[in-house]
This record gives sequence, C-alpha cells and structure tokens, in this order.
Amino acid sequence: MNTTNTVTVRSPMTGFSHVQLLVTDVALSEQWYSTALGMTRRAASVEKGYVALEHAASGVVIVLSRRPPDGSDGGEAVLDHLAFAVPDGDTLAVWADHLTAAGIPHPGVVLELGKPSLQLRDPDGTAIELVAPAPPPDGRTVASG
Repeated sequence: MNTTNTVTVRSPMTGFSHVQLLVTDVALSEQWYSTALGMTRRAASVEKGYVALEHAASGVVIVLSRRPPDGSDGGEAVLDHLAFAVPDGDTLAVWADHLTAAGIPHPGVVLELGKPSLQLRDPDGTAIELVAPAPPPDGRTVASG
C-alpha cells in the first residue's frame, strides 16, 4: 500500500444501526426477544415477513426476517453470537432470575475473562450473551457519574 500523499478520512459511522437475523418463525422469535431482552416492536410487515425490535434504553435494534424455506438465503448465516452490555453483575443476576421465571433456559451467570456473563440461545439457536464489566479488583462498587 502506498502511504505517500495519503489523506486521513474520518469514518462517517455514528454508531450501531441494527442487526438483522434470519429466523424460521418471526412471531416466536419476536416473543423470545421481547421476553429475554425486553425489546419492543418498532416496525413490522406481515407481507415482507419481518419485525424490527428496539431496546428503548440502549437504542439497539434487531430486525427479525423470515428465513426463505427454499434455502435461497445463501446457506447458513455466519454469526457466532450477539453480545449486549449490562451495567453490572448484580443487574445481570436479577435478569437471570427474570429469565428463569419466564422459562428461558440458561446456565446462570458465570465469569468469562473476569466479567460476569450470561449465555442464552434464541429459538433458532443464535447465541446471545449479556456481559457486565469486570468488578474492581478490591470488590468495591465504582460510582458512575
């Protein structure tokens, strides 16, 4: 790559727009994401087979689209997992209790690389992870401002 006369251009990206997932049952997946992640419907089209869900506090949008039954979507989607940040481990523990009460299976909160983490699977098997920041080494709570 020639770096002579290279002009640095600032990316026009301003933030996260959305994630679009191909699912086998849009209604079932909408119910799961609403219950598991507290998302609400932002837009939908029965004719086109999609629903857009938004998490109001974070602004995260997930669009669930009906997977073509004939496999014309190009095969298996390439997505390892979606990870969402949560404020702290205590909040994550409370949410794990909510998921248990709602009948959504999960292995419980575990430490992953020193961070409290909760692993879920949506109805199509997509891995969803909720991750809290690592607690301070001395165990004290850090006040946010």
